[in-house]
Amino acid sequence: MSHDPFGRLQRAALCAALALSGLAAERAQARDRDPAEEAQRWQDVREPVFHARPVQDAGEEVKLIAPDRAMDAALVPLTVELHAKKRITAVTVFIDNNPAPVVGTFRFGPAISPDQIKFRVRINDYTLVHAVAETEDGSLLAAEHYVKAAGGCSAPASGQTAETAARLGQMQLHRTKAPDGAGVPSQLLISHPNHNGMQSTPSGGFIPARYLDTVSVKSGGVTVFDLQSDISLSEDPVINFTYTPSGDGGIDVVAHDSSGAEFKRHFDPLAN
Repeated sequence: MSHDPFGRLQRAALCAALALSGLAAERAQARDRDPAEEAQRWQDVREPVFHARPVQDAGEEVKLIAPDRAMDAALVPLTVELHAKKRITAVTVFIDNNPAPVVGTFRFGPAISPDQIKFRVRINDYTLVHAVAETEDGSLLAAEHYVKAAGGCSAPASGQTAETAARLGQMQLHRTKAPDGAGVPSQLLISHPNHNGMQSTPSGGFIPARYLDTVSVKSGGVTVFDLQSDISLSEDPVINFTYTPSGDGGIDVVAHDSSGAEFKRHFDPLAN
């Protein structure tokens, strides 16, 4: 899957232009929705990922839960609920009007309990958000939600302080044993500024882009999910998921960012 449909150079130029002009939020607030324009934009952003494959309306099989109006455009919570009749193998999330529309793709392994996945994103402009679930037979099911938010991609970052550098890549995993024992609801937190190249410095320049691009979670050596992400994932990503313990029940997380840095953490099995 290509997760950089516009190319890095073109995207960097677009990000800089948006950040310098400061017009993105004003344009969003003044614009009336145009269904034909939205449909064309959705076609354009999904084409580099799915090409000519048909994408069906998910109906009740996939639900995308998001705020109608975001309180903080840099930390917009999204939940993808999965009720498909066939096994879901992957979920790709798009923010249609972001400079890099593809937030990322979650590829599910045997240890996932694929009922829902939650995470936070940046939204730069009023936009449709799409979640596309791929079933085991290759069908693509799409859900959408319109979100009013602006300026999330250029919102001030926490900076490049010594404290930020010291906690780079640190992880926490909060787990709760389900009463029925069917799965373990979990919340993974990864400390990373996820700089996207659009945030300015006090001197008037821009913080260089450095963001998480892969996250792999395994239980007892069996894959829970692999995430391939991009600049629309929020600062200090938080991912909620449910897994079925495998092997010794421990959890191993390996993440990489766009600089090539690797971050690892092992979490012991939950105590009985």
